[in-house]
Amino acid sequence: MPSTAVRLLLVLLISTLLLAGCAQERVEDLITRIATPVDMSGHWEVDYARSDNFQDQLNLVSRRIQREAARRAKLAEEGRGFAGGPLPGRTDLITLARLAEIITEPNLLEIIQGDARVRVKRANSFALVCETDDSGLSLTTDSLGTQHCGWDGDQLFFSLQLRDGLDITHRLSLSADAETVLMVTAVETNGARFPLVVSQYFTRYDPSAMGYRCERSLTKGKICTTQ
Repeated sequence: MPSTAVRLLLVLLISTLLLAGCAQERVEDLITRIATPVDMSGHWEVDYARSDNFQDQLNLVSRRIQREAARRAKLAEEGRGFAGGPLPGRTDLITLARLAEIITEPNLLEIIQGDARVRVKRANSFALVCETDDSGLSLTTDSLGTQHCGWDGDQLFFSLQLRDGLDITHRLSLSADAETVLMVTAVETNGARFPLVVSQYFTRYDPSAMGYRCERSLTKGKICTTQ
């Protein structure tokens, strides 16, 4: 499990940047279609049976790195050059895994959506907030980094680049029956430019039907009462 210090530092950095707005430099890699927003508002809980196994996705990254290492070794034996930075080591992969685990940990979402603003509240984590213009896009930057967010067709995306080398991309899409949201999260670091991609399926749920209701206040914190 990630340490408390790592968790608090990551949440602080990301939440501070998200409050500043949305931005991202590699826009051409994110947007391929005209914005056609769909209504994803509601409460959603993760479906673990359909979602990716975290260890399996980490193993995929490890195999990609091994194949790239073998390719470079073969080119070197043949006296041929190759492009690319140094491959990540074990420490880099452990860091990537810990960050990705924290980022994909929330199992409940509440999506609040208006004409030009979407807020994705994530249980025990930072909220994803995007305020868009007529194009369905938003681009801003500040001293911590940049994030671009908005609509690529009917997919809602948030792509964040922190200046310390952490890149996070979330893409959310709604199923045809509007009963499932798929969130695909990709995480990269400067030390591991091989993204760890995790797909999570969320299904609708009614919080009032769970037998209790929770509210949060500044003075009393989180208070739950039975129905």
